[in-house]
Amino acid sequence: MCFSDSSKTLAEVEVHVLEQNRTRLSSPDAFSILQAKEVHAIQNTSFTSALNAQSGVRLEERSPGSYRIAIRGSSLRAPFGVRNVKIYWNQIPFTDAGNNTYLAILEPDMMDQIILTKGPTGGLYGAGTGGSILFNGPQGPNKIEHQEIGNTLGGYKQSWDIQQSGHRVYASFWQQPGARDWSAMKKQIISHEYHKNFGINGSIQLTSYYADVAYQTPGGLTLAQFKANPFQARPAAGAFLSSATQQATFHLKSFGTGIYIANSWNGNWGYNLANSVQVNKVVNPTIRNYEIRQEPNVSSRGVVHYKKDKSAIDFGYEFQIGQFDSQTFGNRKGIKDSLQVTQNTNIQSGNIFGQWDYQINSNWNSTVSLSANGYWTQYIGNELNLTPRFALVRKLGNHQRIIAKIASGYSPPSIAELRPSAGTINTNLKSEKGWNKEITWRGKYAFFDWDLTAYQFDLDETIVIRRAADGSDYFVNAGKTTQQGIELTYTVQLGQHLSLRNSESIQNFRFGDYVSGTKNYAGNRLTGTSPYQHASLLQWQIHPRLLWNSQFLFTDFLYLNDANTAVLPSSRVWNSKISYQRKHWELWLTVENMTNELYVSGPDLNATGNRFYNASPGRYIQAGLKITLN
Repeated sequence: MCFSDSSKTLAEVEVHVLEQNRTRLSSPDAFSILQAKEVHAIQNTSFTSALNAQSGVRLEERSPGSYRIAIRGSSLRAPFGVRNVKIYWNQIPFTDAGNNTYLAILEPDMMDQIILTKGPTGGLYGAGTGGSILFNGPQGPNKIEHQEIGNTLGGYKQSWDIQQSGHRVYASFWQQPGARDWSAMKKQIISHEYHKNFGINGSIQLTSYYADVAYQTPGGLTLAQFKANPFQARPAAGAFLSSATQQATFHLKSFGTGIYIANSWNGNWGYNLANSVQVNKVVNPTIRNYEIRQEPNVSSRGVVHYKKDKSAIDFGYEFQIGQFDSQTFGNRKGIKDSLQVTQNTNIQSGNIFGQWDYQINSNWNSTVSLSANGYWTQYIGNELNLTPRFALVRKLGNHQRIIAKIASGYSPPSIAELRPSAGTINTNLKSEKGWNKEITWRGKYAFFDWDLTAYQFDLDETIVIRRAADGSDYFVNAGKTTQQGIELTYTVQLGQHLSLRNSESIQNFRFGDYVSGTKNYAGNRLTGTSPYQHASLLQWQIHPRLLWNSQFLFTDFLYLNDANTAVLPSSRVWNSKISYQRKHWELWLTVENMTNELYVSGPDLNATGNRFYNASPGRYIQAGLKITLN
């Protein structure tokens, strides 16, 4: 067995996204496709390098296991965790009813494909303004695969992947001490996937998992502390003990199961249906307190498809309901103390939507969609919103397209924003609403393809994080923001076995109308968003069995607070991986952060006491061995 020819990176792949089978060239929406070779190009233990190679996307890792995703600046409202980005796994909702996603559960080698949509999509993937991510597992031949990975930080991962007769069982164990003090992580997951075709066009897919994830949270440092020792955990200060003394840890046990069915009644009519249950239990001692959460969720999504002649019509629904029960106790050096507050919340969210694709003639295609979105909690009552979307695609020969699109976005507060760590319920928090306008020029030739998009997203009632004097977080609506950007992704086939992929993001994101007390932040750059990002990935098949991948990531400066008085400098990170593969085994070696850059991937924004800084690992080496029997 040898590695696939790198020229296949330029092939047009048809994927099921936004309820249609689309290619990237002809899609009315901006999206990226990562196949297995891009997902695993550098890392086999994290999605960070793969997602950060996409224009307009930034995956931040505050410490091992603690992730935050920004698609076109959408992480402004996420001090930790993944919010305002809808995530699906095998077409089943993975984001819960409270608009929160525990990304740390998933592993890169569980996935064969990742699809990212950018910006609002008119409600086809529910409420949200950031975008969506679709994770798809493999449906390949029968095999047994065992993997062993170790790194110079002391991390160790072992996994088994067994695929037989449509069944897939994946199990992994991963522990990582972390580069900083008090930043260890331990993670175990087992999942089962089953895929079976029936009838002429029918298919059924079952997805279930159980995960046990625990990671220590070292806490942010001041600039002086960061300069003195960037890899220390947050020390004691005033009345607050250190993160290590308080045993600050995020411990998640999660179970989920779901079913996805797709079928067609005849050549014109079809449907797909997804139902799932997810139960999360969180135990989270922090520097301030000790929280225990129980979060059961139920999701249902169904779509009916009709296609005839030049029209394709989809109409469907998505509904989620979740019970979010929280108890907050005092924290006495990692031991649960007296009960401080109990907050039990029920959230229901749902939408109905319709979409019409119409081929006007051989050169023009249109897409129109409309969704009605509802969101209910006992705190803000029932909220309804309509989100339309309209796009025109102009064909320029067989190799180029120009697309113009306008879409509305709507994102209600998440459970963590309504009920933040400050401990008070924010009944005045409003949903974000806005309009996104964009124009795209795409092209694909045998040895070169590109995707150039310019957009402007005007958002009202933008939700931003603030910090209380004791360090707890709470959220407010910041009035208006204007987010202007240019995204360029292009791939060049430099030779039969050599390809270069570059991604550029230029972002002019600013507060438009934001007054806090006596301070006016209008015109300031959005907190935590960089004006420029660049990513390069060079893939060279040196020999039929030898592959070398080299990646460069540049992130320009960004502001750490709304006042734009604290600045995080730019960073330059080089990663490299070399792989050697035989018929039944593969060996690889990865060097991360080759130049030993001191940088911060996931800062704490608007942090009390200016504790913004969470150092990322310096140079380290990872080695892996994969044994495959088929």
